[in-house]
Amino acid sequence: MQNFFHRENCHSCNQFDLIKVLDLGEMPLANSFLKKEELSGQEQKFPLVAYFCNNCGLLQLSDIVDPELIFRQYSYLTSASKPLADHFVKAGNNFADRFVDSKDDLIVEIGGNDAVLLSAIKDRCKVLNIEPARNIAKISIEKGVETIDEFFNKKLAEKIIENYGHAKIVVANNVMAHIADIKSVLEGVKILIGDDGVFIFEVHWVDNLLGEGGFDQIYHEHIFYHSLFALNNLVKQFGLNIFDVELIPIHGQSMRVYVGKNKPVGNSVTQFLEKEKKLGLDKAKTFLKFSNKVENIKEQLINLLKELKKQNKKIVGYGAPAKGNTLLNYFGIGSDIIDYIIDTTPLKQGMYTPGAHIPIYSPEKAKEDIPDYFLLLSWNYVDAIVEKEKELRSQGVKFIIPVPEVKII
Repeated sequence: MQNFFHRENCHSCNQFDLIKVLDLGEMPLANSFLKKEELSGQEQKFPLVAYFCNNCGLLQLSDIVDPELIFRQYSYLTSASKPLADHFVKAGNNFADRFVDSKDDLIVEIGGNDAVLLSAIKDRCKVLNIEPARNIAKISIEKGVETIDEFFNKKLAEKIIENYGHAKIVVANNVMAHIADIKSVLEGVKILIGDDGVFIFEVHWVDNLLGEGGFDQIYHEHIFYHSLFALNNLVKQFGLNIFDVELIPIHGQSMRVYVGKNKPVGNSVTQFLEKEKKLGLDKAKTFLKFSNKVENIKEQLINLLKELKKQNKKIVGYGAPAKGNTLLNYFGIGSDIIDYIIDTTPLKQGMYTPGAHIPIYSPEKAKEDIPDYFLLLSWNYVDAIVEKEKELRSQGVKFIIPVPEVKII
């Protein structure tokens, strides 16, 4: 594969019944932050178009960027976001309470990043992190978590069984949207969990993306945008079944999905599927309405920002998440509008955003150079951030929330 390839048929069911939902044009990779000396170079850009499969209900990208280009060196650290880190510490202990019986039980995490979840439970059982980003894998190892810096697939699953045995739990948080060869992952999971293990994963729920207008969750890393309906169609192909599901308030709204072999299906699954049917998540027309909402948000936000700049207001970006770069680039917001961005991730500080080329600093800069407004690019953490920044707000700093509707607080 040379940089990227275009797929004509569905990743899940292989049918060619794909309907274009939203075309965001050509975009740089959302996590390809630039050093100052790289700003004059040529940035790679790739088509970013979302399609709905009229056969199995999966919302997906058809232009797939080589994962080696995206994931081998990575700038995202789970531990840099306290709300997210707290969430995964709690989740890890919850999984261990529910499914771990002894210290000899093995938990494998696919794409465990800097091992926040596994570090929290490594004294309760055996843990193994599968983290292909080499720079992040080193951090995981430094935390005392055994880590393999490879992409997970059936072949690697066989190697894990040979060296470690079967897994009681396989975890994959915010990963099942990222892997184009999703079928090889499920083949690997199926053999790795044996007859009694469970596969637990979290994915952003597609209804939140549609209902809340969170189009900025669409970027090249996120190949899939899952409903439980589409996931159910997918896992059944591998003799697996979804036996439990929870809706959790992270990244807007995410599903925590529990998969096993021949597990009794709980009421949570039946009720959730009924809910999705009422919401129309199995119908293309529901998704086609989405693009109109995106255009409305774009118009409202651009008009607001231009009006504030006319008043000579200083506007600073708050957070430099990958999704923020979709918003900045699709809306055409650059350094002429946003003076700079603050972010808690050390790997992003001193860098520039892809496409828009806005500089990123430590949060300390905003305390010295106080803005009039923050454009909250990490809008999914609005409550925690507004609470955290009481002092700046007491000095008159306001927050612009771009999604799900444009407002100022």
